[in-house]
Amino acid sequence: MSNRHSKNPSNQNSKSPDLDLYVKGVHFHLHEETLAKRSAKVTTLLECNKLHELRWILRDMDINPSIFHLVTRFCYGYKIELSADNIVSVLCIAYYLDMSDDHSSNNLLNKAITFLEQRVLMSWSETVKALRICSEKILDKLADVGLIEVFLDSLVEKALNDTKLLQDLITLPLRLYEPLILEVSKHNVSIENLVASVCNYAKRWVFEKDSGDGSVSSKKREVIEAVDRILPHERGTISCGFLFKSLKESIFLDACSDCRKGFEVRISNQLDMATAKDLLILSPTEDGSYDIELLKNILKSFYSNYSVSDLSRFVSVARMLEEFLLEAAASDAGLRVGTFKELAEIAVAASCDVLSYSDGIYRAIDVFLERHIDLIESEKMEACRFLECKKLSPEACEHASKNEKLPLRIVVKVLFVSQMQIRDKVAREMKGVVEEKTQDQVHEDDEVESMSKKLLKLEIEPDYSKKRKIENLECVVHCEKKKTSVWREVKRKFGCMTSSTTDACNCHIKKKKKKTYHRYK
Repeated sequence: MSNRHSKNPSNQNSKSPDLDLYVKGVHFHLHEETLAKRSAKVTTLLECNKLHELRWILRDMDINPSIFHLVTRFCYGYKIELSADNIVSVLCIAYYLDMSDDHSSNNLLNKAITFLEQRVLMSWSETVKALRICSEKILDKLADVGLIEVFLDSLVEKALNDTKLLQDLITLPLRLYEPLILEVSKHNVSIENLVASVCNYAKRWVFEKDSGDGSVSSKKREVIEAVDRILPHERGTISCGFLFKSLKESIFLDACSDCRKGFEVRISNQLDMATAKDLLILSPTEDGSYDIELLKNILKSFYSNYSVSDLSRFVSVARMLEEFLLEAAASDAGLRVGTFKELAEIAVAASCDVLSYSDGIYRAIDVFLERHIDLIESEKMEACRFLECKKLSPEACEHASKNEKLPLRIVVKVLFVSQMQIRDKVAREMKGVVEEKTQDQVHEDDEVESMSKKLLKLEIEPDYSKKRKIENLECVVHCEKKKTSVWREVKRKFGCMTSSTTDACNCHIKKKKKKTYHRYK
């Protein structure tokens, strides 16, 4: 804005301008006397003959030249229009230049404060609008004069009356947003609305793609760390998808360890509520690999949080991991055999003594082999290393026995398991027929004769039958202890226990021969 500018207020003064000011490189030709009349600071600098300092008087303030032009118009006696968009900057200039009524009556500072109190702070939307364009330097000036607290008090009061308003705060600078949310969270407010506000703020300032500029990444890191500090820890209050995205961003942005740990803990507390697609958010990483250790840490924390009574949660996690393995095999053509094997091992460990069948593992292996048809036999065996054929359902066994993608050794093993399943099924059916005939015969006799036969049968029953009845009694007595041992086994596989204990009930071990496991090369 030079003296050639048509809106330059100095053009209305017959005396030639005798003061040159620069605001962000923009040149202003003004009159010393006119500015000094309204500004005590300008008066002091002129009296001390500090003209060089006067020329760059606003160099420490992030002020738009158009706002300074508005202030100079006021100094020249023009009527100016204050609004929510310019009131903060005008206030900062008026405070900095000391344009108070003590220096000159009806001065700018008093007019700006009156407008703020009567037109801005009375309205939620106008207050938010006034703060959304504030830079760090402007906020510093507001803090110096105590106006930060004034704005925050106004917003907190209105938010407590209607927490739905919190979703309108995504434009606020983090320096204002974080203390506002923390203050609101101290009161009995709707946690759903509070979480929704924080999630929207993160989506706006963290999840949106950028040009990769270093300053932008630094800003994102500040926001994601603040999000961790603000979010509640209650289970189920935050979606698993948002938590996984936040954890991924905290890793990518190299956020502090407390931030990353905070998201890991929240995820582990509600891992049973997650889906395979949620887990896929973390994988693969930027270099195409899978963070196996991160997955193990989350699972270890999950199993450490819950006990055997939470079996349904274990089932949900086991099924989710099987689905995750399947999704990884289907969506990642570059998935290596070694990585697939590591993921399969985790899924199998989670389903140990929790799921009756391992059909989910088989489906994932089938898809992986289909996507990697060029694997040699030994690599296929590695991919199938953690497939428990004995836990395949009859339907899965039938499919696997005809699956040409599987290694020959696996097919042979599946055929053997199929034969065992058929044998057991026939035995159960035969036993059912015998029991049915015996029951019909008993009902034909009178009550006394029936009781006598039952007693006689008990007396002549073979030893092995008596032994089985005793073992069944032991199973009943130790039922709860057996459940606990199953849980301990799952936790042990994820490193949640440092030592193992002997199962309380081992009757099934007494009647089985020792198994021999073959290790495939």
